[in-house]
Amino acid sequence: MTATHQDQLKNPTKLFPLVLTRRLEETKRYYTEVAGFRVIYDLPAYLHLAYGDGDGPELCFMKPDGFPDGVERPAFDGKGLVVSVPTPDAVKKHAELKERGGKALSKPEVKPWGWCSFFAEDPNGVVLDFFHVDHVPAMK
Repeated sequence: MTATHQDQLKNPTKLFPLVLTRRLEETKRYYTEVAGFRVIYDLPAYLHLAYGDGDGPELCFMKPDGFPDGVERPAFDGKGLVVSVPTPDAVKKHAELKERGGKALSKPEVKPWGWCSFFAEDPNGVVLDFFHVDHVPAMK
């Protein structure tokens, strides 16, 4: 194996949340056309997406029966998952998402921990918390 090939196979050092869904095509359209993500891998049973340039946050989606072991696992039931996504300007992102037909669950607001953020929902019920740091609150 050449050094160049080894460089291409670096082990990732961050989390890649994996959501099991039967709505893979709808999910791909939402994330690429509405939410502004880019495709890393697009396979028949697996979709890997990234937000922003470079080393931004990534999300993965897979069909419940897409595992190589042949075992079908339960699909995400649309409840209880919030994924925080850093963006340069949450107010602009909110306007962009709505302009592209996305479902915003809230308006941008500054949270007590200093983030300006809003919630949006993907076709699977995953809540995306698009945020930028507005200020760093004083520690007590």
